[in-house]
Amino acid sequence: MGKFGKRRRGPWYGEDHARLVFEGRAREVFPALRRRVKRLDTKEGCSYIVDIDVPFYEVRRVEVFFSKGGWSDVPTILADGPTDSPHRFASFDRRSLCIWHPHDPREQRWTFQDGLLPLLGLVKLHLFREAWWRETGEWPGPHAPHAGPDNKQEIAA
Repeated sequence: MGKFGKRRRGPWYGEDHARLVFEGRAREVFPALRRRVKRLDTKEGCSYIVDIDVPFYEVRRVEVFFSKGGWSDVPTILADGPTDSPHRFASFDRRSLCIWHPHDPREQRWTFQDGLLPLLGLVKLHLFREAWWRETGEWPGPHAPHAGPDNKQEIAA
């Protein structure tokens, strides 16, 4: 099998073609983007780590993690910095971003077929909205109601 051959088993990120299609132009826009296979909590998977320049605010370190099993095309998105936000999950010390409501129509949320670059764009927008909210108390954009910070089923836009 050549360097860019398809694996017979395993997750999408183990298949060179699938991974390159997913990554698309993300490395052009984010040259320091790193990918590695790792563990997050008790799950094994693929992690993309990148610093995102939030317009008018600070640079934030972001990790986009895709679990090896189950919902491997739905990422867990973690960000460093302040965690006070109405759009965070209680997991991972509130570093886990809640960017879209999973039951929103397709055009209002990210799907795996969109690729990594559009996902990172949504993360950048979300981090801007959080910073704006911390400064002004207003969330600039659509959002869904939340159950509460300790409810693991909470969802947001």
